[in-house]
Parts: sequence; C-alpha cells; structure tokens
Amino acid sequence: MGTPWSRRRWLLAGTAAGVLFAVLALVEVYGDPRGTDDRLAATGLGLVLALCFPLAARFPIVAMSVAMLSFPYAMLTGAEGVGGAQLIAELVLVVHAAYRAEPRRSLVASVCAAVVPAVALVWGGEGPWEFVFFGALVGAAWSLGALLRREQSRSRQLAALAAELAAEREARARAAVAEERARISRELHDAVAHTVSVMTMQAGVVRRRLADRPVEHDALSQVEELGRRSVTELRQVVGLLRSHEADRLAPPPSLRRVDDLVKEVRSARLQVTSTVSGTPIPLPLGVDMSAYRIVQEALTNVLRHAEAAVATVTVEYEPAGVSVRVVDDGRGVTEPGPGPGPGTEAGPGPGGGHGLVGMRERVGMFGGELRAGPRAEGGFEVYARFPLAEGTR
Repeated sequence: MGTPWSRRRWLLAGTAAGVLFAVLALVEVYGDPRGTDDRLAATGLGLVLALCFPLAARFPIVAMSVAMLSFPYAMLTGAEGVGGAQLIAELVLVVHAAYRAEPRRSLVASVCAAVVPAVALVWGGEGPWEFVFFGALVGAAWSLGALLRREQSRSRQLAALAAELAAEREARARAAVAEERARISRELHDAVAHTVSVMTMQAGVVRRRLADRPVEHDALSQVEELGRRSVTELRQVVGLLRSHEADRLAPPPSLRRVDDLVKEVRSARLQVTSTVSGTPIPLPLGVDMSAYRIVQEALTNVLRHAEAAVATVTVEYEPAGVSVRVVDDGRGVTEPGPGPGPGTEAGPGPGGGHGLVGMRERVGMFGGELRAGPRAEGGFEVYARFPLAEGTR
C-alpha cells in the first residue's frame, strides 16, 4: 500500500526512532541497579533492535520479525537486560507493520509476534499467563495499525470521490455552457440573421424603386450596406459561439407558422409558395421546431446566395414521419465559401456558412434524413425528413 510519505521520509523517521530507542535501551541496560550477567550482550541486542526501525522503513514485516526473534535470542544468550525495550520495540513495529503492510500478511506476522515471545518466556520458566499478556498487547497493537490503515484508505477514497465529483461538476458546467453557446449561436444565425437579411432585401427593393430620388436612393444604399455588414458580423459571432458539442436544444417556432415565414420572404420580392400535403398531426416539440428552422434557413440561403426568383416550400405529413422540402430556381449554390463546386457546404468560421451544419445537427438529433444540393434541372433543393415514433402517430 502506498503512503503519503516518500521512502526517504520513512527512512529518516525510522532512523530517528532507532536512535531514540537505542538511548532508551542503553539507559535500561546500564541504569538497572541490579545489573545483568552480560551487559555487552544486552547492549548488542539493544543496538540490533534499534536498527529494526530504519529497516522497517523498507521492510516492515522483516523488522517486526527480527524484534520478535529477539526474545528467544535473549533467553539463549542471557542478554535479558532490555526486556522492557524489547516489548516497546515489538509493539511499535507491530503497529507500523499493520499500518503499512497488507492486512493478511501483517496479521499472520502479528500472531507469530505474540506466540514466539510467550513460548520463549514460558520455556525460560515463566507461567502460561505470558500467552494472554502478549496476545492482548500484540492484538491491540495490530488493531491500532489496521485501524489507522483503514482510516487512511477511506480518507483517500473520499478524496478521490470528491475529486471525481468536482470533475463531474466541472464537466457538466462546461457542457451547459457549450449547450447554451450553441443555442445562442443557432438563434443568432437562424432568427436574427434571417430577419436582418429580409430587412436588407426590402431596403434594396425600395431603393430600386427610388432611382429618380438620389437622396433617398443613397440613404437606402447605406441601409443595405449596413445590413450586409451586420449579417457578416453576426456570422463572425456565430463562428465564435458555435461549439462542437451536440446541439440538443431546439428553437421555439412551429411548422404551423410556415405561412408567416413565407409572407416575410415574399416581402423581399422572392416569389414563394407553400404547400401542405397529408393530414397535419401534432408533432413532438423538438421535431416541430427543428423542421421550421430548416425551412427558415433554406429560405434565408435562397435570399442571400441563390439569385433565385421563385421558391417552393412543401410540408408533407406521412404515416411514419414528416418532411419539408425547399426548392428554388437559382444558380444551384447554397452558402458562400471554399469548396470544389456548387452546393458545397462552407466551413465554420468567419465568412463561412453554418446553415447546412445546423440543418444536419437538427436532423441528426432525431435520426432523420437530410439532402441538400443542386438539381439537374437547375436551382437548389433542401429536403429533410423526420421519422416519428409509434406513439406520436
């Protein structure tokens, strides 16, 4: 199990603990007024136990085992002057091993750490009470280390969970911002740009009728120029706002208002007719709005790019779906921009078109079909079909 401390920090801490233990062991050996039979052997044993602490920084189970084996060694050599220090060293190393080592390994080693010293002491003449004494102390030490290990693991899990929740909140916030940016860009492109385009076309119609009145003619020319510039700037703003995230929000209008849209376009001197075939049925809100926006965008492209005189809008209600079709008699080109030929969709960005991109996004949300391109007999056609679920028919 990894720990917050580096290996170097564990080694420094173990070295410091070893030095402290060595001092305590020497005090016990030479401070005992009763003395020992072999103080040199006891001192050596104390130094060996002191080395167990820096050893535990790398091998906690091995260090605990060395401390455990010091009890039978002391019984065999007579170096019994560090009994208290031995017990302290063993308990501290048991806690450390239970904290840092895998629980099963540390538990097995701790059972040995309780049994081996008790056996050595009983073999040396002590009573069987030593089994209870060492079992209780070592068991408590192992439980403390295991508890510390479990709490640290839980704290890490909570920290990881908090990080995941924070990342999820941030991702949701980014998605919400991207979705709102996409919605705003759609509205700017589909609604505002369309309206400004119609206004500019209407100003051009009036300007041509006022050719004999230079003052009004020049004023309307400036209005047209401002209108075209405004549309260009709007397209640049759309290019900044448009996100690569899926556009899942649809704008509000409905196919029931197609006639109103056709009247607006007629006011710009484009002959537009609308036809509804099939039996109109209530449509899902998203399908209804998206179909209207496709018709609106297609008519806007006809006004701005097609140089057409006549356009036809057809709405067809079918048993399994609804379709819209916009056909014009223009030059067979949709939006301006780089491309290999007529009908090529312009890429996003300043000066590029976003109309066909938005159409495909809208149709794709509902698993529909979109065809847009020049016709063999001339002009341009936009066809979109939205399938309807069984419960909507």
